[in-house]
Amino acid sequence: MGKSIFHRSAILILSSIIVASFGCASKSSSGSGSSGLFANSGNSSPAGSGITQLRAYRESTMPNGLKVLFLPDQSLPALSLGLLVKTGGTSDPDGLAGLSNFVSDLLDQGTKRRNSNQIADDLGRIGATFRSSVDYDYTYLSLSGLSVSSTDLLSNFVEFATQPTFRDSEIKRVREQTIASMQRSLDNPRAVAELGLLNHLYGQHPYGRPVVGIRSQLSEVTKKNVIQHYLKYYRPNNSILVVVGKFDADFEKKVETAFTDWVKREIPLQTLPTPKSIPGLRVRVVEKAGLSQAQIRIAGIGIKRQDADFMALRLANTILGGAFASRLNDKIRKELGLTYSINSGFDSRIEKGPFYISTFTKVESIEKVVTETVKLYREFIANGVTKEELNRAKGYLKGIFPQAIETSDKLGFNLVLLRLYGIPDRYLTHYVHDLDALSVSDVNSAIRRNMKPDDLAIVVHAPKESAEALRSLGPAYEVIPVSSLQ
Repeated sequence: MGKSIFHRSAILILSSIIVASFGCASKSSSGSGSSGLFANSGNSSPAGSGITQLRAYRESTMPNGLKVLFLPDQSLPALSLGLLVKTGGTSDPDGLAGLSNFVSDLLDQGTKRRNSNQIADDLGRIGATFRSSVDYDYTYLSLSGLSVSSTDLLSNFVEFATQPTFRDSEIKRVREQTIASMQRSLDNPRAVAELGLLNHLYGQHPYGRPVVGIRSQLSEVTKKNVIQHYLKYYRPNNSILVVVGKFDADFEKKVETAFTDWVKREIPLQTLPTPKSIPGLRVRVVEKAGLSQAQIRIAGIGIKRQDADFMALRLANTILGGAFASRLNDKIRKELGLTYSINSGFDSRIEKGPFYISTFTKVESIEKVVTETVKLYREFIANGVTKEELNRAKGYLKGIFPQAIETSDKLGFNLVLLRLYGIPDRYLTHYVHDLDALSVSDVNSAIRRNMKPDDLAIVVHAPKESAEALRSLGPAYEVIPVSSLQ
């Protein structure tokens, strides 16, 4: 609940900031049933080479197709298990938006052995925390606690992932909670603006649906839908398991044994259509009377995670609005004093995710904020970046890079994300090196190829009369009520 449509959910935001918005490391994977090899074990890189050594880890693939990464860390008495299921919100059937998210919320609410109260008590007894989150491209489950409880952690995690029962009472309760949360989100101006932008930007494409779902459609989800979705996608050959923390070789064997009976199935092939750029400027006002501040989103179709321009655009976006010292912040916030915060970003996915600019302002300043922001964006594309800006952006991105791999948990999550998107580990090991290799010409060429100044979806959440001046931007102007979003 409460997930931003343009940012990874809370468990992912910090740890995946590098991978989900740009690059990688390298290591061979072992064959089915083999023990695999330790990656990056003992090789050192010359100082100043821009090459980063990762913590040692072992990777193997079990006979049932489950890929497993073991990332030992003896520094703390902690252990975590994470499972990435390569299925997310885009797999929701037409008319059942939110099914993937609903299924993930039910996993720890009842199993073949225990009900939700017993599960909560047992997790509390060992001080463990279970989380589940759904993205458009995947679902991620995690369980963490003290390593002294490793056996209990493993048995609980296997049970949640492979033995949920989806009791009628829990389906009813979780559905009611989810729908109530959706209703509350309509009182959150930020959430309303992002919901209003989804189908405005993507239309009927699966990226145009909120991951959490649509109230009317979630009400139609049946127990049969839940079970069918689970049995279809929660399969070892559709998943990547990562084990992080204080454990030994015996525990690795226990992990592999625990998942041995998880039966693989053929996974339905899902091919997402490539989103089409919207023609021209389109303005949507999500009206609500009485607001004194307006939420504003300006967005276009961005790039895939595998796009060759990924890192160049990461640099470009840092200069435009991806850092405090950026053109958008300098102009709209500092010089014109129109907002306290403005930022931009790419949410790169299996298919082309959004590029967005996000801000807010007093309702009297809506027209000026929108026109000045669009003007600056067009100038940015036309003129490109300077060498001074590029060097500053490189320094900033190098500075935040360690945050993505500073703990074993963050590194483990980034490694499974790389495997989801088919990106080699080289992205992480050569991240600094590859940043340094990009020139002003490289970045400006990527900007011109991928950023479209005239094809933008604009959403304003405000009283409708305060946004009337935006009609002058073009004929594609509409006003919708907040209630229409759910």
